[in-house]
Amino acid sequence: MTRQQERFAEVLLAQTEGMDRDTAIRTLIEKNLINHVLCERIAICNRLLEMEREGIPRCEAMLIVADTFCCSYEKVRDSFYNHLKSKNYYEFGNQNPKHGR
Repeated sequence: MTRQQERFAEVLLAQTEGMDRDTAIRTLIEKNLINHVLCERIAICNRLLEMEREGIPRCEAMLIVADTFCCSYEKVRDSFYNHLKSKNYYEFGNQNPKHGR
């Protein structure tokens, strides 16, 4: 982590001191200290990948995910194709479907 990231971590830890994990996460979300856009993109990608593993064709899965997340097909498509390969996505422990990372 960079020094700046360390400082940010200290702020987040101070905001959640003494809380259990679930309460801490909910508190950070309520205080807008979580990147909602990135979290939504990760959630969309995760659900889409789950559906593909279940054998649902990608385009059909995108339609279902768009309905599930109350967003457009284009948003799901954008999240998948433009953000799936981003460094942030893989930092959350997800595997690269092409490289088995």
